[in-house]
Amino acid sequence: MKKVGIITFHNSYNCGSMLETYALQYYLRSKDLPVEIVHFSNEGQQNLYRVFEKNTSLKKVIKNFICIFYRKKLFNNNNKYQEFQKKYFPLSKFHEDAKELTDKDYQIVIAGSDQIWNITIADFDDAYFLPWVKCAYKVAYAPSFGAKNIMKYAKDHKKYQTYLNDFDALSIREYNGQKWIKDLTGKEVEVLIDPTLLLDAKEYDKLLASDINIPENYIFFYCPTFDKEICKYVAKIAKKYHLPVIAWSAKNYYVHFIKRFHFQLPEYENPSAYLTLIKNATMVFTTSFHGTIFSALYHKAFWTIKNGGMYGDDDRVISLLTSIDMMDRLIPYQFDDQFDYLQAFDYEKFQRKLTPLRKKAKSYIKKNMEEIYERSK
Repeated sequence: MKKVGIITFHNSYNCGSMLETYALQYYLRSKDLPVEIVHFSNEGQQNLYRVFEKNTSLKKVIKNFICIFYRKKLFNNNNKYQEFQKKYFPLSKFHEDAKELTDKDYQIVIAGSDQIWNITIADFDDAYFLPWVKCAYKVAYAPSFGAKNIMKYAKDHKKYQTYLNDFDALSIREYNGQKWIKDLTGKEVEVLIDPTLLLDAKEYDKLLASDINIPENYIFFYCPTFDKEICKYVAKIAKKYHLPVIAWSAKNYYVHFIKRFHFQLPEYENPSAYLTLIKNATMVFTTSFHGTIFSALYHKAFWTIKNGGMYGDDDRVISLLTSIDMMDRLIPYQFDDQFDYLQAFDYEKFQRKLTPLRKKAKSYIKKNMEEIYERSK
């Protein structure tokens, strides 16, 4: 029996990437589809998440030197990500070279979500545009260009035009991406929610960690890119409410000496720890797309911090907050001692906005995955 294959950034030690993989395969398996994650991870991706990077610049030499002192913690974190992957992902044979990929075992191949179509990042590969799929039905479920317009950044944008035109079903995650596909191919495509929003919080509760020691009250802080001013801002809020701060991303923490802001790290990092820390937090502050999603799903007092990357072409967070009517949770990092950072949010409104978005996404899945697979049996 042929399967449904998903290719995405499942092998990146990044909680958003791994949880969008989990959510899509979980939802499809709930529909009795025989799902397999295409276990592809190119050299660029593997280098990106190694504890010690290649010494290609002075900056990386310094970073590697600092990491020597914390290597036990960093290696343990990577092992925890691997444990999560092995436990929850139905994986194919491992492939590092896209030339090894074949669709002979698949009836449908899905180019999953995340920034798999961002051609400027270290772990990008043409494989995510599915040129290796020759016979199976090709579907794109809410991939992202990561704010990088192919027509601006690709040396040969016509190659990607050909790849996109060869899909049997196309969708995208952000409105900018919708416009860029129209400019590139002339096709009108649907904007769909990230796979993580297909599931309710109770489904993620199955993944929670039971071995994370956390304070009764705390702030969870996740900013993927280090920003000193944002750290200062969160530290002031922590002082205002007399709350400890648990930060995420140990490598950033050590390399940028984030300890100076009196933030703590959890015992380890992986998606289970991440969800546990968000669910139990008194407040969440983040600049992250998926940090925003899981804070909303767990109905937290959360704030998505504005930064320069959220304007112009990068509409990932703006698209998300607009779609779920939560733009009032987007705030600048300007501390206001009179502002109530613990104020409640109308999560009934959030659920009302999410319901039709889920219905639209599930309709796309039913039409292009469930029904296609059923007809092929």
